[in-house]
Amino acid sequence: MDRNLRALVAALAVVTVAAGCSDTPDGPTREPSSAPPVTAEPAPVAESVAKYNALTADLVAALETKMPDISWAVDDPARMSRAQDGRCMLSPRSMKSSADIVEPSRHFEDVFAVSDPVLREHGFPLFDGIDPVAGGWVVTRSTDAAGATVTIRSKFPAYLDVTVPVKSENCDINEIPEGDR
Repeated sequence: MDRNLRALVAALAVVTVAAGCSDTPDGPTREPSSAPPVTAEPAPVAESVAKYNALTADLVAALETKMPDISWAVDDPARMSRAQDGRCMLSPRSMKSSADIVEPSRHFEDVFAVSDPVLREHGFPLFDGIDPVAGGWVVTRSTDAAGATVTIRSKFPAYLDVTVPVKSENCDINEIPEGDR
């Protein structure tokens, strides 16, 4: 066998073995997500809180409709912090599921099916796959033009959170409206 043919056979064998060792043989076939370029300026804190809390509420409603045996509740309150690059980052309330969603969602296929229309409605690109993350986590994310990233990750339980750069001089949590904390 010539050297090129042997290299081709070896490469095909590696791909075949790797495919056979997949954690989700019937799982998502999408490629891992990649963030689009940021093309919008950060919005004021109150505007961002309202916008991304609405996204979170719509995603939770869609997930609970698809998987009615799994409920979601607030995990962490909203917070703000200064990033190393000086930007002020808002993290609206994060959500936590009552159970793992990987198996019930057919390895996130149902998550994609019900979340993609919500993402589109809120100006986000569709979830485009599972990100390669160590430790057994199944993670998907989408980033909008303002640099806001919505993430759903599950190991047990599942978490849904958003981080977004905001326009704020002081980056003070008191800028978040009282009812939205």
